[in-house]
Formats: sequence, C-alpha cells, structure tokens
Amino acid sequence: MAQSRRQRLDRQRERQQALRAEASAQRKPSRDDIARTLLHWAITENIKHGREEEIYRLQVQVVEHLVIQGFDRQASDTAWDALVDKYRNGWAFQTKRRLKADDGDGKDDGA
Repeated sequence: MAQSRRQRLDRQRERQQALRAEASAQRKPSRDDIARTLLHWAITENIKHGREEEIYRLQVQVVEHLVIQGFDRQASDTAWDALVDKYRNGWAFQTKRRLKADDGDGKDDGA
C-alpha cells in the first residue's frame, strides 16, 4: 500500500528530531557549528595579527562561493563587511548556552 506524502513527511520529521536529539546528547557539533567556529577563528585571528590582505582574500573566496550558490554578489560583500566590522568592534563569539550550562570541565567551548 502506498503511503501518503503526509505520512512520509511525518516519519522523516520524527527521524530528524531523533537524530538532532542524539547529536545534542552526545554534544556532537554539526557541520554548521564547525563552519561558524572556523569563520570566527579565521576572521578574529587575522584581525588580531593585522592581516588585512588575508581577510580580503577570505572575503573574495567566500563571496565567490556564495555567488555560485545563487546569492547576490553585492549583498554578500555587504554581509561580509558587516560581519568583519562586528568582530573589529569587539563582537563576542555566540556560544550555545545549552552546551555551557552542563559543561563540567571549566573550559570555554567558544572559539
């Protein structure tokens, strides 16, 4: 018997919720968590060491990949500049509070 689209979507949603809950319980970072941390580190380290050329090189590469994905070049450049400006002005890395709340090792999970 063929299942309805709604039934398939419901089962898919349940599987995804279970996978997310398991990853959260294991404190397993997602691809997006790793990407966020890498971007934060790359920008702040280059700012700290005055490597403006490297920040620009990163911008060119990231914006180009965003354009390939279908994003607007001007909007991507503007978003990058705004993000770098936030970091230059002391914007702190946004850690996930749920991870900090039950962290018993005293180490900072942020980058």
